[in-house]
Amino acid sequence: MTKFCLEAGINHFGSIKEANKILNYYLNSKFDKLTFMLHTDNFYKNQKKKNINFILSKKFYEKAIRRCHAKNKKIGIAICSLKTFKDLINLRFDFYKLLSVAIDNYDLIKSLKKKRKPIFISLGIKATDNKIKNCLKHLKNEKINLLHTPMTYNLNELNFSKIDYIKKKFKLPVGYSNHNNDKETLNLLNFYKPSDIFIYCKPTKKKNRLYPDNDHAFYFDELDKIIENYTKYSTILLKPKKIKKIKIFKNEFKF
Repeated sequence: MTKFCLEAGINHFGSIKEANKILNYYLNSKFDKLTFMLHTDNFYKNQKKKNINFILSKKFYEKAIRRCHAKNKKIGIAICSLKTFKDLINLRFDFYKLLSVAIDNYDLIKSLKKKRKPIFISLGIKATDNKIKNCLKHLKNEKINLLHTPMTYNLNELNFSKIDYIKKKFKLPVGYSNHNNDKETLNLLNFYKPSDIFIYCKPTKKKNRLYPDNDHAFYFDELDKIIENYTKYSTILLKPKKIKKIKIFKNEFKF
């Protein structure tokens, strides 16, 4: 059965209040997992020049982990840089997401291997078959899930059939990381049975507010509907039950 992961990304703008909105929603939602994202050191420095600090404190993550574990919910971190990960490396995250830009960052991959936790590898633009193969060599014997990650708003480029290709090629569970603004396309994934679906969220409806992952992130009420619809349409692919005969007309027409 497909599991759903809520992605906060950096859509909290470094605000504890906004991050807690995401966390609170997750703890009471049907999502199975939650990730926050660590960007590169250069990104954070450039944003600070614009008076935006996207960094959440270690204390926030410590508390978030405790709250998730108290409700038997899983929390992970999406990473691409060993430098920004070092401060949080000893925290008890349940899993990790390796961003596609770091698929050949072997120092970071080596650190992840030592954690002995499930790792989701995002297969974005940089993830060629050879790079995936080399990455997996460095993570041998670890619990790995690959994520088909078409970063496009063009429906013709989503290429969901690649999920089946990746499964056959690498003999691993394959999920999907959504970077498309049409949420209806997610229902089509039922036909490819992804292990997981990662979906970005945005916490607050403010006029003219643009989030870092704005167009392919969804508000909480939209997310509830996404899971509801996906579950509903998944029944189409289940083994059919015996069809009950029904009478179209319960009463005869009398003229």
